[in-house]
Amino acid sequence: MVWIGAHVSIGKGLAHAVKTAVALQANTLQFFSRNPRGGKARALNMAEIMEAHLLMKKHNFGALVAHAPYVINLASPREQVRDFSLRIIKEDLARIKAMEVPYLVLHVGTHGGQGVARGLTLVIEALKEILTVIPDETQILLEGMAGEGTELGDTFEQLAEILERCGDHPGLGICLDACHMTGHGYDLSALDGIKETIRRTVGWQKVKVLHLNDSMYPLGSKRDRHAKLGEGYLGLETIRKLVCDREFGKLLFILETPNDQRGYAREIALVKELGRR
Repeated sequence: MVWIGAHVSIGKGLAHAVKTAVALQANTLQFFSRNPRGGKARALNMAEIMEAHLLMKKHNFGALVAHAPYVINLASPREQVRDFSLRIIKEDLARIKAMEVPYLVLHVGTHGGQGVARGLTLVIEALKEILTVIPDETQILLEGMAGEGTELGDTFEQLAEILERCGDHPGLGICLDACHMTGHGYDLSALDGIKETIRRTVGWQKVKVLHLNDSMYPLGSKRDRHAKLGEGYLGLETIRKLVCDREFGKLLFILETPNDQRGYAREIALVKELGRR
């Protein structure tokens, strides 16, 4: 089975988000854990959360994915930004646990000119603190990035270093992004080489989610601009290989393409068809 969904709004609650996904013929989804600018989180309604999970069971859903706000930056040179980021992550981990959502995707951060070594050290120090209070059966998924500006986490080696220096804690995993990998310079058309790199660095057991996006910019551009499936530099044949691959095909596929709901429905149908070829 292909696990395929899209990023949808949770502004009207988790049950409404699941209903939206069902209408798209999806069997998973991703949502922001709160306003992406880091504002106040929506109050949880346990009856509504129970309704969402009954709907998920009825429609044979896989696990759901939450995404942390973009303003979080554990590598910031500003202490107040790091403290704010720590507080929000801890709060949102508790929230997704209450929602029975196992994954919180997190951008590693930007070092802001301090340098990669200093940036990684700040991230690791913060993650170690967070991991002392992370709920059971909940994982932070560090998202691999394209390498724009001073982004961290754009190489598998950096992601592996974070995992190792955090003691390979079970509360940490990895989220990949097809556009980001392309932007960094990982050639997904040569899939066997990428799979071997993943195996020897972060390890496949840590990889849980793939943001399935095409790329508006070519291989190695260091640009993070998502394109609709088949309308970028990846192309449908490479996307088909990802969907049909033995290891990649086990992941939760989440679309973050520039689409409305009708566009997501078309792409979800397309991914399912590619998975049958």
